[in-house]
Amino acid sequence: MNALTAVVCDDDRTLLRIEEHILKKQGFAVFAAENGEEGVAAVKARRPSLLILDWEMPLMDGPGVLAALKAEAERPYIIMISSHEGAEKRTLALSLGADEVVVKPFLPADFLKRVAELKAQGKI
Repeated sequence: MNALTAVVCDDDRTLLRIEEHILKKQGFAVFAAENGEEGVAAVKARRPSLLILDWEMPLMDGPGVLAALKAEAERPYIIMISSHEGAEKRTLALSLGADEVVVKPFLPADFLKRVAELKAQGKI
C-alpha cells in the first residue's frame, strides 16, 4: 500500500475534480477513474491508501467495486459516497467493505476536515 496515494472513482467530473483538489491539498498523489471498472483497475495497479468511491457509476457501480476488491489482501481505506441517505444503503456499503459512507451533497470543507482527521489517526 502506498502512503498518501488515493484513487477517486466518480462519474461526476465536477465532483471528481473537487475531491482531487482536496486530496492534493492534503499531499496525496491522486488517480481519477470515471467508472467502476477503471476504479478497480486503478486500485489494483496503484495500491492506494484511500479510495473515494461513488455509489452510482456506469459499467460497475460502487457496490460492484467493493465486491471486486473484497478479496484483495491489501485494501485501501474506503469512503463510499451516495446521493441517497438511508440506513439500508449504509449497511450494505459497510457490509461490502466500505469503511464509511458520506451523503451528497457535502461541503468541501467538511470533506477536507475528514481526510485530515483520517491522516492524523493513521488510518490513511
